[in-house]
Amino acid sequence: MKIYSKTLAAAVMAAAVSFSGAAWAQQGSPENAEVQAKAKEDGVTFTDARYRNKDGQPTPVVTKDYKVDWAVWQGFRRYHDACHVCHGPNALGSTFAPALADSLKTMDYETFFGIVVGGKRENRGGTEFVMPAFGEDKNIMCYLDDIYTYIKARSLNAEGKGGLPPGRPNGREDISDEAKKRAAECEG
Repeated sequence: MKIYSKTLAAAVMAAAVSFSGAAWAQQGSPENAEVQAKAKEDGVTFTDARYRNKDGQPTPVVTKDYKVDWAVWQGFRRYHDACHVCHGPNALGSTFAPALADSLKTMDYETFFGIVVGGKRENRGGTEFVMPAFGEDKNIMCYLDDIYTYIKARSLNAEGKGGLPPGRPNGREDISDEAKKRAAECEG
């Protein structure tokens, strides 16, 4: 019985390895094909481990059935790990901090980046609002472009431009080798 169990376990492990990670990406998952087709349709290119618009800024790719590129997926995870405590689930805001899905309707990438890195203080109606600086926090800075693409996808939905509705995306593209390498280098 032990021999059979070890043989079965080895076969299951071999199958799992062959359909995970890079092996799965090489075979091309349906989500990869859908997201990549949407990126092509949107005119965005995959450069430096993420999709970028014509200006070189990170940009989300969301299919009509809400499957997303790896950066949006990673941004969804990182946002809900670090940002939602103040800015609310799904970037919808709270009584404590603004709805970033609304803010990114008009805020450009450079302004967003600067605020996250350096922080911001604003006095409105006698109440001081403080966004702390996260420029030294690797858990934020290593994934800031991903967080941006997630929030941008939410802001596009709020504008009715085919972005991402509240909740978990319906699927995701596999992580690229470039994205794995960048994360490992940044996290050190």
